[in-house]
Amino acid sequence: MANTVRNPSTPYVGPISVGMTDGATIHVRGTTERHHAGFLISLQCGGSTDPRSDCALAFNPRFNEKQVVRNSLQSSAWGPEERHGGFPFRHGASVNVSIVVHAGHYTVKVDGNYFCDYNHRIPLHRVSHISVEQGIRISEIVFEAAPMAYPHQATGYPGVGPVGPILNPPTPFVHNMGSIYPGKMIFISGIPNAKPSRFNINIESSPDGPDNAFTCDFRFNFGSDRNVIVRNSKQNNIWQAEERAVSYFPVAPNAFFEMIILVEQYCFKVAVNNNHLLEYNHRLQPLGKFTFLRIDGDVRITQVRFQ
Repeated sequence: MANTVRNPSTPYVGPISVGMTDGATIHVRGTTERHHAGFLISLQCGGSTDPRSDCALAFNPRFNEKQVVRNSLQSSAWGPEERHGGFPFRHGASVNVSIVVHAGHYTVKVDGNYFCDYNHRIPLHRVSHISVEQGIRISEIVFEAAPMAYPHQATGYPGVGPVGPILNPPTPFVHNMGSIYPGKMIFISGIPNAKPSRFNINIESSPDGPDNAFTCDFRFNFGSDRNVIVRNSKQNNIWQAEERAVSYFPVAPNAFFEMIILVEQYCFKVAVNNNHLLEYNHRLQPLGKFTFLRIDGDVRITQVRFQ
């Protein structure tokens, strides 16, 4: 799914509304200004331009030099510039710069044609914002998500096709998704608030009812917890033993994420931004009695869908 920002003013700074994972693409379309020396597209680790946040990729066409300079900024220090390649830009002309995310590098295309690769100097998980500045009048910025990671798995249960996405619902979000069963997938996209305490995702028998098959509670700053993911189940209003072990914390304030919850025969599997995160063994049965999805806390939900 693509998210589009139309006709923003220049300079523009905003969150990248897709996960920065292999296959994601950002298109910046507009018209170059006639009396400017160049323009700048930056993929940044934050939304500040003065002083500038760490910058994973600065793509800077310079008309006065007839070169396109690429670089990264870390701890207020610019690295070595890359300048090879031609200069496919003209003053006063329309332009489409596409940045394709790969595991080891970015590929940049100009008007659909390959221009360059740029190897990662800053990890992808830190990249959260895009800025577009200087001599370009922007018509649109389009964010295209990478394909989701978990394939649909064949099961002996009645299959259902993809359900149309629920876009930009309010939080808290409660939805009757029908019974869960092995092979069912829940797709959730969103952006945590700028200063989040926590948000949680729940699979329940009724909205905030006595039985909860799976809660996944992302705690940024809650009580004594910092960047902790708490998993648990609730039966007859009694919470069971928590699970907390996880290798990394995959979400960040003001940064877009995509999550998949895959129901398997013996467990839930969770992936975030196309990376496997955790498994949680089923504690409550039968699975079919759990029909509600509830999302609550400090998060703006952009899309939910079921398959």
